[in-house]
Amino acid sequence: MSVLKEKILQSAIRLFAEKGYQATSIQDIADDCSIAKGSLYKHFSSKEELYISILEKRQEDMVDAVDRIRIMQLPKRETYLEEIAYQFDFYVKHGYYISRDHNELPPVNNDKIESVLTRMRRSMFLYYQDMLIRHYGPAIDKWKWDATALLSGLIREYTFHLLFEGKPIGKKELALFIAERMDDLVEGLAKRSAPSLLTDELMTEYSRIDLKNVLDSRQGRKDELIERISSIIPDIAVPNQRKKELAEVAAMLREESAKDHPRTFLLRALIRDLESESELAFYANQLHPFI
Repeated sequence: MSVLKEKILQSAIRLFAEKGYQATSIQDIADDCSIAKGSLYKHFSSKEELYISILEKRQEDMVDAVDRIRIMQLPKRETYLEEIAYQFDFYVKHGYYISRDHNELPPVNNDKIESVLTRMRRSMFLYYQDMLIRHYGPAIDKWKWDATALLSGLIREYTFHLLFEGKPIGKKELALFIAERMDDLVEGLAKRSAPSLLTDELMTEYSRIDLKNVLDSRQGRKDELIERISSIIPDIAVPNQRKKELAEVAAMLREESAKDHPRTFLLRALIRDLESESELAFYANQLHPFI
């Protein structure tokens, strides 16, 4: 992603949050970026596409954070608690859509945006289910959809109290409370042998989403970060010789990271070199979990 495209996204996020989607025009965003409206359209064909790009970036950020938790290789219970706690960190920071206001609502009567939001909600639902299956194993199989609905409901309701009502509840404390309530639920379902309400037949629309592509594409996200760095290099404010050096560093990083057994010391050195440039540091820093 180029420096200008990133600037446009950040401007849109701020203006959508401050003024709302309907009240923000493409001209407002272009003026905020000090560019012509035509230059903005070279990157985003419409305000709708810009909004969708922000939503998708939010989900990428969530997936990247979950991935960093997983590769820490903590004990299973700690991973479970960390993943639950992160849900609250993420939503309190970003809100559900774009802003953190009570008025934050997605654009209405827009089929394309609603389709994206529906896909994202279903992806998150399946991620919660994956979290439960990884933690409880076969014990949850019979009630996987119902248990997921209950976990999703708990996270949503407590997020509301944290986000909109400012309840002073610690994220770690809340994660432990929810994990223990899910323990109680799984144990109670097994004891009562309760029938499931949400069956595979009722949830067929969720089976069309490939969660593996959403959560397990570490190589793809790493490649995307390297490509983003490569695309930014021509626009940064350094001499041409330095740009050439940085482009070679990015190419070496791409080549080395693609190997079956990349040399860790070399990857770290290459990333450090990229991090030394302030305009690349944000993206280069995100590569460390992939080493």
